Amino acid sequence: MSLIDTRSVTPKTMGEFIRRQIRVALHAKGVSTTAEIAQVTGVSFPTISKTLDDMNDQGEVILSGLGASSGGRRPKEYQINPAYRSGLIVRLDRECTTYTLLNYVGDVIAQESQPSVMAQGPEQLTEQLTQYVNRYSNLSTITFGIAGAVNEGRAVYIPSFHAFKNFEFKTYYEERFALRVEAVNDVNASVFGYFDRLGFDKSLSLVYIYLGPVGIGAAILMNGEVVRGSTFFAGEIATLPLYDEKKFIQVMNETTLSHSEDAKRIQRDAIGRVVATFTSIINPHRLIFSGKEIPDLVLESIRESSAKYVVEENIPDLVVSNWEQDYGHGLRQTTINSMLGIGVE
Repeated sequence: MSLIDTRSVTPKTMGEFIRRQIRVALHAKGVSTTAEIAQVTGVSFPTISKTLDDMNDQGEVILSGLGASSGGRRPKEYQINPAYRSGLIVRLDRECTTYTLLNYVGDVIAQESQPSVMAQGPEQLTEQLTQYVNRYSNLSTITFGIAGAVNEGRAVYIPSFHAFKNFEFKTYYEERFALRVEAVNDVNASVFGYFDRLGFDKSLSLVYIYLGPVGIGAAILMNGEVVRGSTFFAGEIATLPLYDEKKFIQVMNETTLSHSEDAKRIQRDAIGRVVATFTSIINPHRLIFSGKEIPDLVLESIRESSAKYVVEENIPDLVVSNWEQDYGHGLRQTTINSMLGIGVE
C-alpha cells in the first residue's frame, strides 16, 4: 500500500515526504549512513544522498563521523541536529500551566510553571505563550495537553476550564504564531504514552481509565490508533448512565469522600460496571487504571464486581499505571512526531 496519495504528488510534496522518512529513520536509530537510510526507507541511494546533502547544508542534519568500511572508503554517518528546531509542550492544569521545551531529538532542555489560566482563559494563555515564542527563535511546534474533549484542535467539552469552551487552540495559535500546533486530550495522550512505552505493539487493544482529582475519563486505542469518535467525545465515561438516575461521575463523587465499607463497595461496583461495558463493546486485551493508587486487592474486587455482569474469562487484564509518566511521555512523543512531520500533510 502506498504511503502517499500519488494523485497529489508534486516535486515539492515528494521531496518533503523523503525528508520526513529520513527524519524518522535518523530519530529511530540516532546515527545512520546513507546506505542504511536507503535500506530502511526503500528510497534510492542517490536520492537519499542528495537529500542528506541538502539537509546538511541547511543544518537539519549533521555529520557525526564515519562508519565501518566494507572494503572501500568509510561511509559518512549522519544524525539529527538537536539545535535545529524545538517544540513546546503546554500542559493546562488546575494548579498551574507547565511549559516544557524539547530539542529536535526530544530531550528536555527547559521546564517551568506559570500561574493557571483556568479562570482567565485564552487571553492570559496567549500572554504566557508569547514569552516563549519570542524567547526561542527555533520553535516550530506547540502541543497543548487539555483535560477535555478536543475536536481537531477545538475544545468541545472542557468542564474544568469553562473559559476555553469551544476555543480553537490549533487554528488560533497557528495563525497567530505561524507554528505547527497540536491540541490533545489528556487521557488520549496518556494511552498513547503507555502504548509507546510498551513498545508500539499494534496487536494490542487498550482502554485507559483515569480516576483522579481532576475528573474521570477514558481513552481507547485499537490497531495502534487512538479512537476519538465521530464528534471526538469517545472516552467521556463520566456521563455513563450506570444506574437508573445517576451517572458514573455522580456515584464516584458521592462515594469518594466516604471511607465506609458500603461506599467502597458501591464504588467498586460502579467501576466494575464500566469494565463490563468496555468488555462487552470492545473486548480489549488490557484495561489500565491510573490517577490514584489502586492496590492489587482492589483490582481483584473490581474484577469480581465486573464478573457479575459479563463472563469472567472475557474480562481483560486489569493493571495500574503511572499517570504522570504516561501523560508526560504521550505529550513528548506527540511533540516529537509534530517536529518530525509525522501525520502532517
